[in-house]
Amino acid sequence: MTLYEIKQKIEILLDKYQKNSGTVKGFDILFEYVDFLKSEPYTANLLKPQFEYAQTQIVQLDEYITKNNCFKEVPNVHKIMEFKNISEVPMHKDMLAVGLEQLKNQEHANMSQILPMAITQLVMLYEGMGRIKEQLKNKEEIDDKLNILQELPTSTLRVKVGEELNSIPFAVFAKTNLLISAKYILDKIDIEELSEETKKEPWFDKINSVLCFQNKQIKITLKNDKPLDHYILEAIFSKNDLSEQTDFVEIAEDTLKEEYNGKWERFRHACDKLNQKIFKATDNQVSDFIEYTTGKTGWCKVKQKYQ
Repeated sequence: MTLYEIKQKIEILLDKYQKNSGTVKGFDILFEYVDFLKSEPYTANLLKPQFEYAQTQIVQLDEYITKNNCFKEVPNVHKIMEFKNISEVPMHKDMLAVGLEQLKNQEHANMSQILPMAITQLVMLYEGMGRIKEQLKNKEEIDDKLNILQELPTSTLRVKVGEELNSIPFAVFAKTNLLISAKYILDKIDIEELSEETKKEPWFDKINSVLCFQNKQIKITLKNDKPLDHYILEAIFSKNDLSEQTDFVEIAEDTLKEEYNGKWERFRHACDKLNQKIFKATDNQVSDFIEYTTGKTGWCKVKQKYQ
């Protein structure tokens, strides 16, 4: 997906959640949201440290539950969770300690502190909702311990550390975690898009297979497998000078990592296909973006007037 499409998807999910906040349906939208973040290459890479942190914290929580024989019975989501001090809290010990100190000094936490915790809570809801969806799919009776998700939307999360009691409606807690993560991603995309706008066109985003030309984002790869025209642009734009020609043999051996064997016809067809895509995307204005020659020594480049 392009950055614009990722941004659109997140904004749609935010809107859906706003309409279903405080309901079990809201949890299903959170599941869809986290599933998207984990499966979309851009967000998965962006949030990789936070997802890794979440897994370490969930492991610590599981160890705490096993060690203290928690959840022998169905958990009471309305009960106050009490800890003598931060060292007893099963998750986020270091970050919570810093946060409490900041609170005393009337300081604000920064994104690097709150984002890992927000992602952790979202992943926990995602995994719990995932187990419920699997049980429903298999027509199994939902585990009593997972049934607490039905009560969570209307419950209040209350945690007491020492003498200090903190409480927040769970629906607000879940929404806050969602908004924190979404803000981080959308801000990153906005910064990248702003940076892209300052780049001299044309340029090629090889990760998302998008050619930026005449204030348009032209999608080159429309399916999972990248076509030859994608690799032609990748080779051309890998050079510092767009006026420099790129030989077909160079694309075959250096970019595709395969033998050329003088088969220039496929490269000519790919150049034609590329020009057709750009012609259509520019409202039939530009039909000769790629200039090329034919034969075994054939080459291609961006036509001089578009450089």
